[in-house]
Amino acid sequence: MKKAKIYIDEFGNTHLDLSKKGTFSHFVYTAVIISEDQEEKARKIRKEICCKFRLGSNIKSKNLGDKKYFQKRLDILKYLIENLDFTIDVLIIDKSRIDNEKGGLKHKQVFYKYFQKLFVGKYNEIFDSYEIYPDKVGEGFVTELERFIMQNVIKPDLFNPDRSYKLADDVKDEKLVQLADIVAGSLGRIFCSSHSSQKMDEIYEILHTRLTIQHFPFQSNYQIKTTEEDEKLNLLIKKLSGEVLEQYIENANYKKDHLQIRLLDYLALQNRMSPHRLVPSYEIVDYLKNFTMQMSEERLRTIIRDLRYEGLFIISHSGKPGYKLASSYEDIIQHFNHFMRYIVPMLEKIKVLNQKMVNTSFNDVNPLEKDERFEQIKKLIGQL
Repeated sequence: MKKAKIYIDEFGNTHLDLSKKGTFSHFVYTAVIISEDQEEKARKIRKEICCKFRLGSNIKSKNLGDKKYFQKRLDILKYLIENLDFTIDVLIIDKSRIDNEKGGLKHKQVFYKYFQKLFVGKYNEIFDSYEIYPDKVGEGFVTELERFIMQNVIKPDLFNPDRSYKLADDVKDEKLVQLADIVAGSLGRIFCSSHSSQKMDEIYEILHTRLTIQHFPFQSNYQIKTTEEDEKLNLLIKKLSGEVLEQYIENANYKKDHLQIRLLDYLALQNRMSPHRLVPSYEIVDYLKNFTMQMSEERLRTIIRDLRYEGLFIISHSGKPGYKLASSYEDIIQHFNHFMRYIVPMLEKIKVLNQKMVNTSFNDVNPLEKDERFEQIKKLIGQL
């Protein structure tokens, strides 16, 4: 049984009044997790980083805050990723979406306690045995964390007698917390919008295959909504859709399936009569049966697929049956949302499975990072 070594640091502060200058928009908890059998190697890597990058005896993210040190930050993160197997657990708290009166979260002690339950409480489900080392981030954090773990998390029993925790200062007692410090300081420049870096994508590219991210409140980006700016594109989309359709029909020759032309004529007619209507599949099939008896909804889907590959603006909406020619930018957004409904969850499932393997193996198994055959999927998931 491997014991997890969990090193925790934070980025931001607990202040919820975002009108004050310098207040952090988000509060980011970060845990760097390694296997106990990697501990000595981690200590060696920490020393190598201090020596190789001329940091003195300790790694401190705040000392790399200036823009002139940004490349050094990236080089340190790359070196860490390339030489040590570890995972990163992150909780991102959007303070703008917290009612500062609800649950007394405006008080530091309550704030810490509330979010520690989300962040630390899950480790019993992931690890059989672990030790937690939080950075010295204030008496409130240490007191509440200790109380919460003792009452809710650490429950030794016959099958898990070794569950334990430790609290240590990152410099004086446990220097491996410095790994959490550099990672937390880097992730804060991605997820804390008030202190974000213009080059945050470069940080994310290095770290994202090791990340397990939890947002509070929960965020979902599956559905894109229209804006007032989008309405300006409506006429342009209608014009482009018509031009592509006309050009395709004009260039039609004997090689093209005559059913494609019949279908486009029918959709164009329906679009002129009712531009917002999705024409049901059964209606299109019934119409095309006038030209061939070998017609079905399956064949219709194949025809539409082929026409889409030709660049025709044939769209469908998520949760609504039927097809139409795009007549507005909202149609395009709805069409993209229709595919995001399937594509994004599929990528999320791959991501979750990969994270499970990473967490339970302490990064020994990480296909998205270590197997070049999954490079394309890695890039797609990196954009989620």
